[in-house]
Amino acid sequence: MKFSVTFPLALVALFPHASLALESWDVLSDVKLPKPVSDHSSTFVPENPLNGAAAGIYIAGGCDSPDGNTYVDANGLELDFFLCESISDELHIFDAETMTFRTSTAKLPQPRYRHAAVHALGMLWLIGGRTPDDSVIAEVDVYDPGTDEWTTVGKIPDQFLTSDNGAFTNADGSTIYVVGGYTPNYFNPDALATTISFESQETMDQQAWNMVLGNTDLLQNLVVTKKADLLQGRGDIHAVSSKDGKKAFVAGGYAGMCQPLASAEVYDMETDTWNSAGDMLKARGDGAMVEASGKIFAIGGEINHPDQCAAPELVPPLAHQSLAVDDVEVLEYAAMTGATTEWADVANIPEFRFRFSAATWPSTGVAYAFGGQTSFDESCKCFPTTSEITAIDSGILLTTSDGPGKQSTSGSSGNSFCEDDDCEDEQKKDLDGPEKPAMTETAKEEDGPEKPAMTETAKEEDSNDLSNIQVKENESAGSAIPNGFGALSGIMMAMMVAVL
Repeated sequence: MKFSVTFPLALVALFPHASLALESWDVLSDVKLPKPVSDHSSTFVPENPLNGAAAGIYIAGGCDSPDGNTYVDANGLELDFFLCESISDELHIFDAETMTFRTSTAKLPQPRYRHAAVHALGMLWLIGGRTPDDSVIAEVDVYDPGTDEWTTVGKIPDQFLTSDNGAFTNADGSTIYVVGGYTPNYFNPDALATTISFESQETMDQQAWNMVLGNTDLLQNLVVTKKADLLQGRGDIHAVSSKDGKKAFVAGGYAGMCQPLASAEVYDMETDTWNSAGDMLKARGDGAMVEASGKIFAIGGEINHPDQCAAPELVPPLAHQSLAVDDVEVLEYAAMTGATTEWADVANIPEFRFRFSAATWPSTGVAYAFGGQTSFDESCKCFPTTSEITAIDSGILLTTSDGPGKQSTSGSSGNSFCEDDDCEDEQKKDLDGPEKPAMTETAKEEDGPEKPAMTETAKEEDSNDLSNIQVKENESAGSAIPNGFGALSGIMMAMMVAVL
């Protein structure tokens, strides 16, 4: 496993902390995803002696078009947009002990991306997300590793439909929670603050009873319980449970159609309350999130270009409309005591990549980031997907931190980004100074693209610190459209913007 970025020994001597960034962001050269994918889910499912299923990280669905999100010219309309032209119905299982993949012979009941996934009752549950025609998915699909079979166990009620949402479970997986995300019309007018729950065993029992009665064609709504709302509605989020399964965390995301949030929240499952978990040092949407070593890690993400919410004539070119957040932050939640909730910047991400998902292998404390999209390719007017896998060792990250709320010694704090058409090469270099390595051609291929072009409706008042970020191209052209909007959604948003 060698990192694909070369780092001369002379630079190691001059800048010893930069080598730590490489150790903490280890792009694997000897294993890749079976195919490039983005906007998918990655979920650790432990070994189950009862059915013989081995432990693995389950990568489900996603955008599997090699061209990722491709630019669509809406016949001269101002609201052109980007669209993924192929959504996956495959499940790939990664074994971190052997560094190998296998692909399930059972296809997902339907192609799905921009969804959430959890492990419960020894099975993988897929919740929310969208179809290739941009419809929100109501069905909850469950995969049994022991039988290699999928079952659709019910539907999320219409009033709670969501995509780009988070999901988590309690300690024993008996209760599944679904939080935040977007309505079928995305911001309507804002992201969702909703939290609901349902019982996993009760859901499986109801499905089994339907089969006994022969009601296999009658898919019922799940019995859901409305829980406390988030303090702030947010979509493009991930959610993770604490190690003891008593609390859950969300961080960042988009509240409206402009800049992402820096705020984080913690949910107490016993009291059904959301409280502040402090502010990250850098606002971000669509960042990966994992629990490892008793801490919460926020990995990468994106932030809109500073001109994105300005007048239309100031909107930057297609390839430069957003910035990639290129750091990893950590929250030591065991030490949270009211006002002393601080995030620390513990690593730089020395490449350009976004829309990946991540999961931790618990026995080692190593998180793996899978796939994602790379920088805008003018030849296809697209953000190509990648099959890259990165190992993120939480132990190394924690040894490089200077303490809560401070920059990691392996990080940097520049505000540099590219705005001109001729700065393609600059996007693929280190934009934050000499503490990062020079990139080879291999690493340059893995530069990451962008997400929604957001307009002015942001409800959030979080600080949007632009330090430690890189340029990332937006999936919206000319005007501001949330991530992955289909043609109909784009036209609807054009009408909304015109009215506003």
